[in-house]
Amino acid sequence: MSGSKCDADGNLYIRKFASDRPTLGPVVKIDPDGRRTALFDPAAFSQLALDRADAFSPASDGGLYRIAQSGIVKPQIYVLHFLSDGTASTPVRLDADLEVYSFAAFADGDFLVSGVRRDGLDKKYAARNFTAVFSADGRELVQLTFQEPQNSASSQAKSGATTPKDAIDTPVILDVSDAEPGNDGNLYVMRRSSPAVVYVIAPSGKTMRTIKVSSPLGEAAPTGFHVSENRLAISFWNEASESQTVVIADAQTGRKIASYGDPGGLGPAFACYSANEGVFTFLKLGDGNTLDVTRAEPQ
Repeated sequence: MSGSKCDADGNLYIRKFASDRPTLGPVVKIDPDGRRTALFDPAAFSQLALDRADAFSPASDGGLYRIAQSGIVKPQIYVLHFLSDGTASTPVRLDADLEVYSFAAFADGDFLVSGVRRDGLDKKYAARNFTAVFSADGRELVQLTFQEPQNSASSQAKSGATTPKDAIDTPVILDVSDAEPGNDGNLYVMRRSSPAVVYVIAPSGKTMRTIKVSSPLGEAAPTGFHVSENRLAISFWNEASESQTVVIADAQTGRKIASYGDPGGLGPAFACYSANEGVFTFLKLGDGNTLDVTRAEPQ
């Protein structure tokens, strides 16, 4: 799951690690000038007795949606909503029984939730992929199915996109590794396969189109992506050469427009992409546990 996101206004959202509650760390909002403008802390929902809070999605109102759960054996799944200033709003309980790995919000307030379901309560039971669109009040609207991409098993195993090995006997190739909204009202969801596969999902749950983008680095696996205007930016990492390349492709056709190599030092986390500015944002930990934010222009 991605630990950072951006919105259309260039605000950066970063999930922080809290040593006293490692599964319930807050998300901080940082504006383009580097100022912290809000803190979205799941501790504000103390009435839910949450055990963990995971994937998040910036809301169209400047706030944040975040998936969370209460309970371990048969967890209750919630979508937490924060207002733009970090104030806790009304949570929504999803009518779902699954382990959530990816989550994103449509502009109309509905949600795409992706993860796995098990045949029994114990983690030794086999898991099945599950992806669905849920309404803003938590009802399941439609389940989604995805065709297995060629070579997806091998590439996802290399890129770490499977579920944890200690959680299941046989690793499951997840439907969705990451997702974020486009300015067309659809969600763009990526599967870490080779080539990278991006599905464009309408609020109705219909797959509008499927985009495939190949890596210029041979065996490189996609590690992150962002959509901006009518462009996709996908980061590929080659383990053998320890090199990173970002490919820009048309968000309608998947046609490759350009590719850029990392000269080194940009950071492992590809956080943002702005097609209008032609700027990429990368994150890494600096000296003294500080966060280094690097804005890079293509050359």
